[in-house]
Amino acid sequence: QLVFFHPWYCFRDGASRFGAESAVEAGAVNDEQDFGAANYARRSPWGMINLLRTPQVRAAQRVIPTGLVYRQNERTLQEVGSAQLEAMLQKRDWKPLAARAPVDRRSNPVFAAADAFRQKQEQQQQ
Repeated sequence: QLVFFHPWYCFRDGASRFGAESAVEAGAVNDEQDFGAANYARRSPWGMINLLRTPQVRAAQRVIPTGLVYRQNERTLQEVGSAQLEAMLQKRDWKPLAARAPVDRRSNPVFAAADAFRQKQEQQQQ
């Protein structure tokens, strides 16, 4: 599996990739939220390609469903904001992120849902 990174990477379907447009329409979020920050999930100082081994991707997906990881990444990037992310990318200085607390997967609702999903699958297999 190939994953592409680039300094100007932009998801082709923009905010709608994360359900942003429908969330605004439903009133769940306001239209001023920073959905552009999500593009920084694939931005890097230089263009590069990450090669992922399919068996490793499948093993990871058994523990944490992919969609949940995307949502956690989007939330984290929105908290930082595209202006700060762009400044860090231009300077190639990610020290401002060092002060952020790491994601607490035990109390985070995204990962709690993944854990519940995994437990349900294990019960069904027994």
